This record gives sequence, structure tokens and C-alpha cells, in this order.
Amino acid sequence: MIKQYLIQVLILVYMITISSYVVAESADQIVFDTTEEVLNRLQVDRNKLAKEPEYIKTIVRELIIPHMDFITMSELVLGNRWNELNQNKKECFSNGFKNLLVERYAYILLSYKQQNISYQSAKPIGEKGNVSIMQTLTREGVKPLIIEYPMRPDANSWKVIDLVIDDVSLIRSYRKMFTKEIKHTGLENFVGSFQECN
Repeated sequence: MIKQYLIQVLILVYMITISSYVVAESADQIVFDTTEEVLNRLQVDRNKLAKEPEYIKTIVRELIIPHMDFITMSELVLGNRWNELNQNKKECFSNGFKNLLVERYAYILLSYKQQNISYQSAKPIGEKGNVSIMQTLTREGVKPLIIEYPMRPDANSWKVIDLVIDDVSLIRSYRKMFTKEIKHTGLENFVGSFQECN
């Protein structure tokens, strides 16, 4: 009995010791690593992309989408109207909005032409422990492109909840656009206009 108890204690101590070495990847590191992965993939698959530009969406889905929180983004973009949707409608709208942003981000990546990329360390935003990472793309003769990634803590990681490109928030832009559409057609018709909800 004592031996069994000691074994259990040792296992518990081992688990605590192991868990103490598990350090969550910082928001800065996630943005940096993901960017490096994407740039490497663009280089490796440059011939395929030249023949099949649509393949850029596959790269976005594989390397970028897993770091984005589309439920939170969908809730933010619909505001109070989000709670008027049932679970099925929430899921299909979230998928539709995700596909919309895949298109937008794919366009940004396709316009990438060997810019230099610099980063600013994460800065706190709001009161929920969220942070924002700033990324600047520069190229001679072209105005620098600044992309900010507002992120929220998620278990042992971080998730992107907006994209701010040259001080323009995609969430706010789409929210303004969607609010106008909903006012014109109604919430049900608006959500139904997404292919994923048909």
C-alpha cells in the first residue's frame, strides 16, 4: 500500500516537474515563426504559385488560419446581432467569414515582393490580457506596409482576433459593411447570403 502511494507521489512530482518546463510560445514568436514559415513556403512553391495562383489559399489555410480565432472575430464583427443567431447559423457564418478573410490575406501574400520585414514587441491592448504585434514590410521606392495582429491568450498559445492593415481594422471595416447590409436585407437574409449557410 505504501509502495503504491509512493509511486503515485513520484508520478505526480514528475508531472509537475515536466509541466514547469512547458513554456507557452509568446505572441511575438508565433507571429515571427508563422511569417517565416509562410515566406519559406512561398519560396518553395513559387513555380506552383506561378501556374496556380489559387494555391495561395491552401498556404493560408495550412499556416495562418490555425492561429486565428474566428469565433471571436465573428462575434466582434456582428456585435449584438451575434446572439440572435442559433448555433448552426453562428458556425456557418463563422466559416463564411473565415473564407472571406482567406481571400483577403491571400491577396496580401500574392503582392509580397521580397520586402524587408521588421517587428515591434507585443504591446498590451484593452483589459483582457490581449496584446498587439506590429509588423512592417518595407521595400525601396514603396510606402511601408504596416500590419498589426491583435491577439488574445488561448490556453498555452495566442490567437489573432483582428488584422489591422495601415491603421485600418478589418473587423471594424467589415462590421460597418455588414451592419449596412443587415439593415437593408435583415439578419436572416444577410447570413443566408453566405454560401456556407445554404
